[in-house]
Formats: sequence, C-alpha cells, structure tokens
Amino acid sequence: MLPLLPFALAFVGSFGAPPVTEEHAAYDDSAPFAALPLVRWAVRLPGVVPDVAAPTEPGAPVVHGDRIYVGYSGANALLVLSRDDGRLVESLELRAPVASAAIVHEGWLLVADSAGYTSRWSRRENAWVRDWEHYSGAPILSTPLVNEEGGTVYVTNVDELVFALDLATGTLKWRYEHRLDAARSAALELFGAPAATRANGLIYTGFSDGFLSAIDEAAGTEVWTAPVGEGAYPDLIAPAIPLSEGAVLVSGYSKPLQRYDPALRTATWRMEAGSASAPRLEGEFVYHPGSDGKLRKLDARTGNVLWTWDSATTGPLQTPELTEQGVLVASTDSTVFLVDDQTGRERWQLDPGIRLTGFGAAPAVAGNEIFALSNGGVLYALRGRAAAAVPAPDPWARSR
Repeated sequence: MLPLLPFALAFVGSFGAPPVTEEHAAYDDSAPFAALPLVRWAVRLPGVVPDVAAPTEPGAPVVHGDRIYVGYSGANALLVLSRDDGRLVESLELRAPVASAAIVHEGWLLVADSAGYTSRWSRRENAWVRDWEHYSGAPILSTPLVNEEGGTVYVTNVDELVFALDLATGTLKWRYEHRLDAARSAALELFGAPAATRANGLIYTGFSDGFLSAIDEAAGTEVWTAPVGEGAYPDLIAPAIPLSEGAVLVSGYSKPLQRYDPALRTATWRMEAGSASAPRLEGEFVYHPGSDGKLRKLDARTGNVLWTWDSATTGPLQTPELTEQGVLVASTDSTVFLVDDQTGRERWQLDPGIRLTGFGAAPAVAGNEIFALSNGGVLYALRGRAAAAVPAPDPWARSR
C-alpha cells in the first residue's frame, strides 16, 4: 500500500519560546485571530526522527485544561505538555507512535497507536495508569469513536476492519470486516482508514475500495453499503458526516464529495473534488478541505459552491475550524491560514520560516489560542493579537 501520509518523523530536542517583547503583549482577546497570530512558544518534540522523504505528523494535539496531549512519530508514547510553556510533563508509554488524536476526559483518556493497539488510561494519584489494551492486528491511524452512554468504543484500522470494544474493560463486542471489491480497488491503496461516525443506531465508516458502509451499532451487522469513491484513489480516508433524515456527507480521496441518501440509493448532489479530512458542517453550510489544496464553502442542501479559496499548494487540507474571525485551515505541505467566511479571501498565513514543513493534522483552537503540530515535529502555541498596526513586523507570520 502507498502511504497517504508517512507518519515517520521524530523528536530531536527542543528550542525555547521566542523572547517576549512589547509586540508580543499586543493581544486582543475580544477578536483574537482578526490579525496575524503571535507565536507564544514553539517546541520541538523529543525523540528520534525516522528517515523518510516526506515526513508527516497526523496526530492532532488535544487541549484539556492546562495540558496538551499529542502523539508524535518520534516517540512510542502519548506526550503530555504544559499549555503554559510547552515543557514535557508526562509521557504515556505505548507500543508505537500515535498518529491520531487522543480522547481526553477528566478522569480517563483513550488512545490508539500505529502498532494497532487501543488503550484506556485512568487518572490515579496524579498519574495516568493503563486500565486495558486491545490489539486490532493492524495500524490504527484514526481516532476511535466513543459512545459513553452505550459504553462502547469503535475502532477502525488499515486492514478494512472495525471493532466495537467495551469502554470499561476493552472486551470485544463485535468485529466487522469489509470485503474489498476487486473491480473497484486501485492498484495503489492509500495507507489509512477513516474514523467511524455514529447516528441513529448506525456506525458509518469507509474503505480503500471507495465503499461506505452503515453498520448496526449493537450487533455489528451490515445494514447497507454503497460505492462512493472514484478516480485514481477512490479510498475513503475522510470520515463520513451523518446528516438529517439518514443522509450522509461523504468524500472519496480523489473524488467526489456527495450527499448520499441511502433511502434513494443515490446521491442527491455531488461535487467533483475529494478530501483526506472530514468536511466541517456548520448549519446550512459545508466547508470542504480538498485533497487538491482548495477550500470550498457549499450550500449543504444543494451542493452549490459559494466560494473557493486556493492554498496555491497541491497538499491536502485538514478539517477547517470556524472562528468568529474566519475559517482556520492547515495544509499538509504548506502552513496555517485564516480565510474570510463571507468572501473566501485569505486574511493571513503563518510563516515561521525555514522550519515550516506543513501540517498533517488540524490545529486545535482553545479560547484565544491555536496549537498546531508541524510535520517537522514542532508544536506551535499561537495567540491572537490586535488588528492595529504594531511597531515592527512579526518574523513568525505575515499577511497578504
């Protein structure tokens, strides 16, 4: 299989936060991202970087309280950092690097690693202790889905398998295996699998031959399956988004994006663009992060494209985040951008210089701060500032 994003990278040391200047104090918490963000600190995560041609870090950082939880290809662990200054506070030892986001609650967390293990940890006496571990048999590159009310964890791996595990014990409830359609499978498959999503008693997940399946969440039996993905890479890497009345918003890697209606067994609209990350659904609008490097805003009811913004790169975009000042989106082989929600015009882009190597995961927005992990293994803590002119240009960011 051809790696979609070779998650081999590593940690090499750390460099401290940029010196605090008067300009760095020009924060505006009322409109934090209206102008260029300031880099409050930046640290290189610890470890040994794997020697690969195109490194990537798809493990999105998760902010919980005063801590940041992040996976990284250079460490067989989930790293716990201080939100205040980026220092390493704790390291949860795992079987392999983490290539997805952890799920963090007040007293427990869940994490999957690229060796194929899912584990739950509990907070006891100011330390994280492993409760259980489950092996899926193949790498897990997507974040598990947790249904707390039903006490179940749903895990997908790269071998076309879906598992339902007991949240409390890790015991297997059911296992679903998708049989690939040889006529639809591409000669080269992308190395990945979408995270499962859930609605109306169904679990939705996609596979490398471009099929989307709806699985009964209690029994693990297939309710329906449909071909979706097309083109050179029909793989469904982006999670499907359940809509009202049983419809699903789903995108193949190469193409298309479509609103699929299982009752009609067809798409009610489609667009000839694909994605590697989930679209963002906000009310009546869809923000589609294209695998062609373009962000599109669509009418969710009709599929009409309202605007298209081009990152001027060929790297896939990550799931966008909506803020009051615009749409925040990251590029796999470029940087982080803010795009005006009404016009689709670019407002600013992060430019931290030669150390920038793209972003393999969506940034985390927490209040007036942005936390973004670059493909070079550098975690950036960004904070918004006032839109008014500042004494000198910030070397870490520029606008255009």
